[in-house]
Amino acid sequence: MKANRLLLLFLALIALSPSGFGQLVQPPVGMEFGLHTKFNSTFIRTNKISEIRCSVDVKKDGDRIRDSYRIDVYHFYENGDLKMISHINQKLRDTSITFFEYTNGRLECEVRNDAAGMYSYCYEYDNSGRPIVLRYGRAERYSSLTASLDRSLGTEITAEIYDYKTYENQLHSTLHNSVGRPYLKEIRYYDENKYLVKYLKTYIMSSGRLEETYAYNDRGWLSEKTISDGSNPYTLQYSYDDVGNLLEERKLVDDAVMYRTEFVYLGKNMHLKAELKREEENQLIVITTYEYKYRN
Repeated sequence: MKANRLLLLFLALIALSPSGFGQLVQPPVGMEFGLHTKFNSTFIRTNKISEIRCSVDVKKDGDRIRDSYRIDVYHFYENGDLKMISHINQKLRDTSITFFEYTNGRLECEVRNDAAGMYSYCYEYDNSGRPIVLRYGRAERYSSLTASLDRSLGTEITAEIYDYKTYENQLHSTLHNSVGRPYLKEIRYYDENKYLVKYLKTYIMSSGRLEETYAYNDRGWLSEKTISDGSNPYTLQYSYDDVGNLLEERKLVDDAVMYRTEFVYLGKNMHLKAELKREEENQLIVITTYEYKYRN
């Protein structure tokens, strides 16, 4: 009951006033091509947001709210594109960082750190904006981030190639490994209105597969996603306000709710104030609160 009262307290802050700049939180999508970030770059740019800091607390049933010592920080370019994400574990004194570089509005490289240094995934695209080359490379030092963009400064480990075939309402893609052998096939199925309704991924040698199906509400927002890898299928359900702000996400297994996440917005500007994730199996609520920094 205490957990439910906490949810209601936060939900009382929700205001459904429209925003002139779209939604801060990107509406969920299916397995489309491209980088799918949490936040809407148009909203970020228009509101001159330079940084969003997310702090995580937890509350078990019958216990008080406790600090998890986890912080995520999102940094943005002036045009609103995501620049960097820092995942900070204060208890372990550990930080993982992901950088994003773009060319002509498309993600060119994603650069991350690990114990051995930096590694990167870089992309080349065809005229339709679909990836045709995926390159994996490494650099020893934090200061060598440009190795991802200038391959003379780092070591390219692999380069994998995509090819595509288009059929009526279907797009087939095949990913080839660094010696040119196909190992992964994907099929995207679309309806007559070009909505993605099904995604199928199959590993050629092992026959491992992943299938996702999608349903949409009256306004064209994704309302349900069902995911199956051959075992442990589950469904994600989404609900929105009248202008497309994401209000709730639910995960269901055999019609039982595994978790429910509520999104709480500030009425004056529709900035995200908090996320409240109720995990039924663990009998706890994960509370993520948001703080913003702005450009002058």
